[in-house]
Amino acid sequence: MDRRDFFKLGFLHVKDHARKSAPDFIRKEITPVALDVSILTAQAERAELLADELLVEHFGDRFLRLKQSQLNGTYPGGVLLFEQNRLRDFHDGASLFYAALREMEEALGMPELQTDPVLLRYINIVPAFSRSADVMHGKHLIQAISLHEDGKYEIMGTLGPMVAVVAGQRLKVISSACTHQTCVAHPAIVTPGQRITCVPNEISIAIGIPV
Repeated sequence: MDRRDFFKLGFLHVKDHARKSAPDFIRKEITPVALDVSILTAQAERAELLADELLVEHFGDRFLRLKQSQLNGTYPGGVLLFEQNRLRDFHDGASLFYAALREMEEALGMPELQTDPVLLRYINIVPAFSRSADVMHGKHLIQAISLHEDGKYEIMGTLGPMVAVVAGQRLKVISSACTHQTCVAHPAIVTPGQRITCVPNEISIAIGIPV
């Protein structure tokens, strides 16, 4: 056992012991928050291995992977973190979880453009069933789009408008004021828990956001 594994094992033992020995009213306060990690990378298999190695310990009792999507073309890779449905910047954080995410980005060569990347998504809570999509601008809920009726919706982001279309209970972004157009290339979302995020426009659209 190397030094890293030794300290990781010790950390997990202390954390698990603290949770199990704490009174109920305290245990609720130290239960892990709702975590949502999306990874856009051309190295999907390696990303899955790194996720199993680096992220599992931070997701509490559940570590769930939602269905992955394939994008065709060249896009900037990256890792997105949502905590309690709020987009977080983990690059300056001091926690072990944030450090693990930074290590993943470095190992996967995220600063480089990714060709035909795969979108992987991990959460620790089963999304509640929903037939609407919540639209977030930054930290604020600005709209709820019904998936029962077909229609076109214009959403104002930081850089300008984004247009989403609902057809056949599926939602797809068809245009955006962003540069890389990753959100436009993203496949339509239909399943509770799926999400389309435009980082430059600070817009996130999710079906059945865990709360």
